[in-house]
Amino acid sequence: MRSIRLSLVGSFLLLLALALGAVSLLVYRITKQTLREKQDIAKELLVAQADHKRKEESANLDNELLTEAIGLASQARFQFERQRGSAQDYLPFALLTAALAPNGHVTAPMWVCEGNHHTKLGELVLRMAVNRIKFDESTASKNKYFQINSEWGHEWRSRSMGDIFFVFDPVVEQRMQLYAFSYDDTQLPSGVALRRISFKAPVARFQFLPGENRPRPQPRDPPPAPRTPVTQPKPIIEPPVAIFFIQAASATADRDMAIANINAAHEGDLVNLENESDIALADLRNRLLFISLSTFVLTVLGGFWLVRMGLYPLNQLSEAVSQVSEKDFRLPMDEKRLPSELRPIVERLTQTFEQLQRAFSREKQSAADISHELRTPLAALLTTLDLALRKPRSAEEYRELLQDCKVSGQHMNQLVERLLTLARLDAGVDLVRPSELDASGLADQCASLVRPLAEARGVSLRVHHDKPVWIAADPNKLREVVTNLLHNAIEYNRPNGSIDLKVSRKNGHLEFEVEDSGIGINSEARTHIFERFYRADPSRCADGLHAGLGLSIVKGYVDLMGGTISVDSTVGVGSAFRVQLPIRTGRDGPRRSSLGTENGP
Repeated sequence: MRSIRLSLVGSFLLLLALALGAVSLLVYRITKQTLREKQDIAKELLVAQADHKRKEESANLDNELLTEAIGLASQARFQFERQRGSAQDYLPFALLTAALAPNGHVTAPMWVCEGNHHTKLGELVLRMAVNRIKFDESTASKNKYFQINSEWGHEWRSRSMGDIFFVFDPVVEQRMQLYAFSYDDTQLPSGVALRRISFKAPVARFQFLPGENRPRPQPRDPPPAPRTPVTQPKPIIEPPVAIFFIQAASATADRDMAIANINAAHEGDLVNLENESDIALADLRNRLLFISLSTFVLTVLGGFWLVRMGLYPLNQLSEAVSQVSEKDFRLPMDEKRLPSELRPIVERLTQTFEQLQRAFSREKQSAADISHELRTPLAALLTTLDLALRKPRSAEEYRELLQDCKVSGQHMNQLVERLLTLARLDAGVDLVRPSELDASGLADQCASLVRPLAEARGVSLRVHHDKPVWIAADPNKLREVVTNLLHNAIEYNRPNGSIDLKVSRKNGHLEFEVEDSGIGINSEARTHIFERFYRADPSRCADGLHAGLGLSIVKGYVDLMGGTISVDSTVGVGSAFRVQLPIRTGRDGPRRSSLGTENGP
């Protein structure tokens, strides 16, 4: 029982360990896959954020440059200043002074402007009067580089430029749309990387600066009031508009540093994300290992307890079975206290013990019956020999005494042969050697053998069969069956009675029926007639052929040949024994009377 318990628990624990391992591995793999998917999504988000920040830094620098360029365009202006020189240098300035009022409105004569449009001459005079581009550099960023070029060939550079200048290609710049701008990357000779913007904007601001010999303009008398109301104001002619080409640049060191910091932070975020995933997976492994081990340990403890409680009824049953002995076959156990699953086992064990008890009883009774059956002929033999030895006798008397001894010996020999036959049947070593035979002819032979005995008892014997019935059976055993039934019918028949032996084929079986007009068998005796040493009429004395073993041998032979035997009897009317055997065609190989023995000659 202990080995069964250990085997059950061991198998259960093995299955549990495999199940826990499989579940833990499955959970770990699913969680790992889920974490990897989330990590990929987080990586994509971090990459997008880093790209956005890098673009934002670049856009900030570009926007800053654009703002600077727009500021330059709004603050830059042309400067007019007469310098000392010839009258030719003074002429453009004098004409421009005469043409423009201090407020910048055009009051020039018609040869300078035509209608509200400047003439080529007016534009030429204005271009000749411009000395340079003026810009207040104190308002500009000191960390930037600026260069302004006009379409009239003037140029201004910030002090930060020093001797450096940006390339200006008038042809390329003329192709740009007004207010258009573009970015590019360049580099100073010192190796400083720059981000540059090129911006094209108009300029309409002019500044008059007095020279040393420049006469100050005198205020003009206001025009006389018109005699008639003026219905339409005189058109104002604006000065001609020039174009500035502005190039503003800034060092990219700060931007590159910011982008480097963004990249470093991005790499750190990726490393942190990997570390967090690894930490989460390690924590999951530890948790799964702890849960699996805890479950396994608790299951081991609980499993032993549950198995022990579950096998407790089996322990009780085992203890009860161990108390059964050859003297007492009762199972000392209350079935009601057992689980319903064990009750069929207890019932079967009870039936088995009852069968064993009956078998032991039969064995004991058989020993007593054998002793009883052997004692009678043996006593007769000893008595005869003792009588022969009392005094000398004649040869004829000795012959008679030896003849009596022979009869007693034959009686004992026949009894021993029948006991050996039953022993071979019990041991399963008795062989069946079938052969093709005519059952009708065999019935005639058996009838001829026992007819003298029947006639001596005044019993008539008739055989009934229509045609030959062929069957594959053991002729010796079949002859022993029919002969024993006929002897039994003669022994328990009435004087002047009758016996009918019928041979027929019914439903694929061969049937022998032995019907007599004897004393009959009561219902109680019919349940025991096939037991050994049992006699339906105990008052009859055994004669060597009827010691209560004939029907036992008949039953054993019929079972061995695969047939059945039954009896119908009415007390005072007679009995009918029926033997049914399967009809086999051809020769069947010999077979033994128990499983596991060979079917061979």
